Amino acid sequence: MNDVSYRHYSGTAAENYERYFVPVIATPVAHDLLSAAALEPSEHVLDVACGTGVIARLAAERVGSSGKVVGIDVAPDMIEVARAIPVPSGSAIEWRQGDAASVPFPDASFDVVLCQMGLMLFSDKAAALSEMRRVLTDGGRIALNTPGAINRPMEILAEALARNVNPDLAGFVHAIFSMSDPTAHEQLLREAGFGSVEANVAVTTIRLPPPKEFLWQYINLTPLGAFVSQAPEEAQAALEADVVDQWQEFLERGAGAVDQPMVIATGRA
Repeated sequence: MNDVSYRHYSGTAAENYERYFVPVIATPVAHDLLSAAALEPSEHVLDVACGTGVIARLAAERVGSSGKVVGIDVAPDMIEVARAIPVPSGSAIEWRQGDAASVPFPDASFDVVLCQMGLMLFSDKAAALSEMRRVLTDGGRIALNTPGAINRPMEILAEALARNVNPDLAGFVHAIFSMSDPTAHEQLLREAGFGSVEANVAVTTIRLPPPKEFLWQYINLTPLGAFVSQAPEEAQAALEADVVDQWQEFLERGAGAVDQPMVIATGRA
């Protein structure tokens, strides 16, 4: 097929994450999170599950040269890519490989903890939030977000993966949207010892690339890529035709824009 190259984007998953996911999705949804965090100059900030560092770099701009930002992620390739990206002038960012359930810092090390689109994927959410609480100073703040209700393009993808490749793969897509209820965030934060807890839903408009490009970009920057690449050529072609046909009609109606609800939760140590 002439378009087979779409299925094989070059680079590691982390490189593809920075190249495709960060500008299209991670950066647009970051603004409401950072607004909720209300960062101040000179604050020390920890970005948990930092990925390639988009939140850490935006936070560094806000705390300035007198502040400090640390980004941790369990994936070494994410940290490697983050280190290679220039940081804002005069900012201090430290990159560390680390598990959210065992944060490698002493008690009361940070004024603010941030976590963008990570909590829903943590195997032990309670342990992760307890660690975030532990490393905060007295009165320190947490701000995190997770995707809200699944949007129709992602529902289409989940259905098509189940139909054409493997029924189990739909589970990964649904896991991304598994924490869409703000009350669940509030309960978890309170159980971890946070006070002044609030969780609300904000909608971010995301403008997606053409369907065929976005399909393979998304697959190749997630764990889906390893599984889909092992599927027979015929199955991959069927997946592409199935998804692109449905996405094309949906995105044309919305001029390529998707409104994605995001749950934003805050609390104080």
